[in-house]
Amino acid sequence: MNKERVIIEGLRSGVPFRETAQAFTVGRTHNLTIIGRLMEAVEQGRQTPAQGMIIRAQYGEGKTHLLHALAAMAEERNWLVSMLTLSKETPLDRLDYVYPKIMQNVYRPGSHQPGFEAVIREALRAPHLVPDSRLLQASDRVHAVLDNLIHQDNGFEALLDDVSGNFVTLADIKRFTRDNFSRRLPIASSRIKDEIPHYFQLVNWLIAHTEYEGLLILFDEVELIGKFGRGGRARSYVNMGRFLKGIGDHLLSIWAVAGNFQTDVILPRKDHEVIEQWLSSRPKEAEGVAWSNAALDELSSARPLDPLTPEQIRDMLGEIAALHQIAYEWDCGLDGAAFYQLVREHMDVLDARLRTWIRMAISLLDMRWQFGDGASVKAHDIEEVDLSEDRSYEEAPDADEDSEHPWRSH
Repeated sequence: MNKERVIIEGLRSGVPFRETAQAFTVGRTHNLTIIGRLMEAVEQGRQTPAQGMIIRAQYGEGKTHLLHALAAMAEERNWLVSMLTLSKETPLDRLDYVYPKIMQNVYRPGSHQPGFEAVIREALRAPHLVPDSRLLQASDRVHAVLDNLIHQDNGFEALLDDVSGNFVTLADIKRFTRDNFSRRLPIASSRIKDEIPHYFQLVNWLIAHTEYEGLLILFDEVELIGKFGRGGRARSYVNMGRFLKGIGDHLLSIWAVAGNFQTDVILPRKDHEVIEQWLSSRPKEAEGVAWSNAALDELSSARPLDPLTPEQIRDMLGEIAALHQIAYEWDCGLDGAAFYQLVREHMDVLDARLRTWIRMAISLLDMRWQFGDGASVKAHDIEEVDLSEDRSYEEAPDADEDSEHPWRSH
């Protein structure tokens, strides 16, 4: 299948992917430039008010497409990239579920094989690792993991998996330490969920010892936070705030959220007040107030993606027509302006979502390609997702903080 056909098939399916975004991104230069400046700050070691950015747009306006364009841009700048979609299996209120997904989806520039193991191996070839490891600000468990990794003997493969999110037990780490260093490891047990911020510090340290500029983490469908009850939303905001305020100076996060999140979730549920009260009333959660407030402030102030101008839509449709003709080796008999006019005539409204314009254009091209110029199609615009609380996401009343989600299976 030629490249042009791959792009058209991706646009037709409505499922964005990196190759399409790399070759076909219209009207998002401003957004790419802003995020490019954030990446430049990370590359140069400069501090920024936020170690990330929120992208807000209505459904069908190109959020996911833009994330894939950012992934392509990051690859060109020698960044590692990990992209994940939040879901019931990857809920933002549990970093111990999110961390493995991030690490298992890390892509190196030019590689089509995901995973973080190759990055770890590269970092362990750097000089001065033992003295540098003492500068890592992390928990005793994570320091023990790093010490044993540097030793590269007993337990090495298991610890590569551990950093990638397949966590080994503390008993295993103690055994590896005894075998590798002939000494006991006198550290107390801890919960993996509490160790995750320290694991991100380790990831940050490892990246600093490679030639990569950083790790760009792309979060999609962030609006699913709205399906949680208060506790789930509170912990999700806290975790988002951790990333935005800097979970590692080589880690940058971009968050794509639906345009109606502010009006359908934050404002009606009074999350600025309610979430702070919920966190403050729980001693083990109170330290998260600042992170939660940072996330809510960013979500509330995030500027939506600018809608494409008629001229940009015309150029986009012209490019789609050109790609379709190359992909299927035919001539539609229309120039860019005439094709734009044809699509307009089949649209109920001119302020339809971007995805609706694209699907209409491809449908018309498909019909003309197969049946000539007498075919007709009708567009239906995209509806917003319902962000009301979902009982399948919500914790049971007075649930213990360590209890699993009711839908989480093992």
